[in-house]
Amino acid sequence: MNDEIKLYYDLTAETTADQWYKETILQPTIDEFMKLLPPYPAILDLGCGPGHESRRMAANGARVLGVDFSPECIRVARERTPECRFEVMDLRRLEERIGKFDGVWACASLIHINPCELPGVVQNIQSVLKIGGYAALIVQDGAGVKEEWSELTVGPYKLRRTVYCYTQEHLVFVAEPANLKFVCRGYLDESLEEQGWRNYIFRHIYEGE
Repeated sequence: MNDEIKLYYDLTAETTADQWYKETILQPTIDEFMKLLPPYPAILDLGCGPGHESRRMAANGARVLGVDFSPECIRVARERTPECRFEVMDLRRLEERIGKFDGVWACASLIHINPCELPGVVQNIQSVLKIGGYAALIVQDGAGVKEEWSELTVGPYKLRRTVYCYTQEHLVFVAEPANLKFVCRGYLDESLEEQGWRNYIFRHIYEGE
């Protein structure tokens, strides 16, 4: 993830918050995911943006830590959702001090991870997920780069915000060595599926399970 991607999310943090704090299309997906978790779960919102889905998970009873590499997104998240904790952190370099979680919610964050870096990020997810915990990985389906979503203009800036696509098969291939077992495809609204989004649920298992 390069500086242009970070700049894009810094520049759009407020407008993204204005849109997504009102948009409830992911609420059923969150509800389904949280049914897999214990009551009052600890959830890591990995690539939380300005905190809109962190707020919804907290409203469902979760104790949420949101991390994002965009300082501006974290500023907006702290301002709009003070009931959750937020930290500036790169998901490629998660810090051990954040502890362990019952669930990891990675919605539209792995799309900015280069395939060569994906195994390390998946290993990071495993390292912060309790045994028996679940991860929701919401990605763009396919292979390669989604070019029409990668070249964007924000104000005077022409930015390349590279969007990588991943198939279920590739994610399973990368996740298995990290003891993350594919469970099922999670629910997404039909309109999101039509845009190419997929929700893949994984469970952290014991080695050899």
